[in-house]
Amino acid sequence: MKRRTVLAGVLPFLQGTRWLDRLLLVNQGEIVQKRFVGIAGGETTEIVVVDDDGTTVSSEHKGLLGQSPEEISPADATSLRETYDAIQFHVTVNHHNSSLELFSRTGTVDYRTSRALYSGTAVGDHISFQTSLLNGDTIISLSCLASDRESLQRRCRVGIDDPTGE
Repeated sequence: MKRRTVLAGVLPFLQGTRWLDRLLLVNQGEIVQKRFVGIAGGETTEIVVVDDDGTTVSSEHKGLLGQSPEEISPADATSLRETYDAIQFHVTVNHHNSSLELFSRTGTVDYRTSRALYSGTAVGDHISFQTSLLNGDTIISLSCLASDRESLQRRCRVGIDDPTGE
């Protein structure tokens, strides 16, 4: 058997395992940081940062977001879209160790997410989630949301309406 034949059979399998990871396996971890950023003219501005040390709001947006910067309303997001070319919501997840180390992610990863998922979660929450097939660093849905690791399941009822909505 030629080396090219072996590589032709192995490479698609390895590529397929990456898709299998995103299709079938549920990522699990603890949210350690939430960030809300605005992008204008190629410059990125951190509007809100929430972590264990507390909440930091950009001084120019304290009037708009001062009351609840961890939960961005659709109206506040629309208002900020008038100031910035784009706005992005991020959550940083410290992954739980999994029994399927071949496929699961480990360590701390920064993910983009929707406004609804950003607003519906808090630092310290434990989540089970799926990522986008096309962009593995984007959370597209939550399977479970729990206050501690012991209560986290692969699937449970999540009380976030329209989790993919901006």
